[in-house]
Amino acid sequence: MDGNRLIKSTKDITIIAVMTTILFVQEQLLASLPGIQLTVFLIVLFSKKLGLAKSSIIIVLHVLLDNFYMSSFSLMYTPTMLIGWLIIPLSLCTIFKKVDSPILLALLGVLYSFIYSWLYIIPSYFLISISPIAYLISDIAFEITLAVISFVSILFLYKPCSKIFDLLKNS
Repeated sequence: MDGNRLIKSTKDITIIAVMTTILFVQEQLLASLPGIQLTVFLIVLFSKKLGLAKSSIIIVLHVLLDNFYMSSFSLMYTPTMLIGWLIIPLSLCTIFKKVDSPILLALLGVLYSFIYSWLYIIPSYFLISISPIAYLISDIAFEITLAVISFVSILFLYKPCSKIFDLLKNS
């Protein structure tokens, strides 16, 4: 199955549905632990294994589900979340297409964590008039936590989950 082609089978739809569910459920289960989630790891895994189109669909569905479930739809925050997560498959399926090393992916996970967090400076500035510096200072602990969790989860889980993903995908 080519990870870059569009949805062409029931199996593709099933994979997208199951991966969206895993992404959404893990985030909700870990929501009580500030900054701790496997979202960056899972999006990296999906991007590398399913390609840009399918991982983007998973992200769009996840963002819609998350905002619906949390009753947090906003013309400023929802697009920010969508852009923040879509940066991962966009970059991993283009400029970082050849990167498959867990250590390099883990370092990219740190970068993605900070980019995702920093994108929220824009709506925070416009909606609640918080200065960018104040935002960074107040959010730094969560940003570092997200970056560390992303680094560790990608470093230790990417390779074994990648192998399992390949077995399931090809069966």
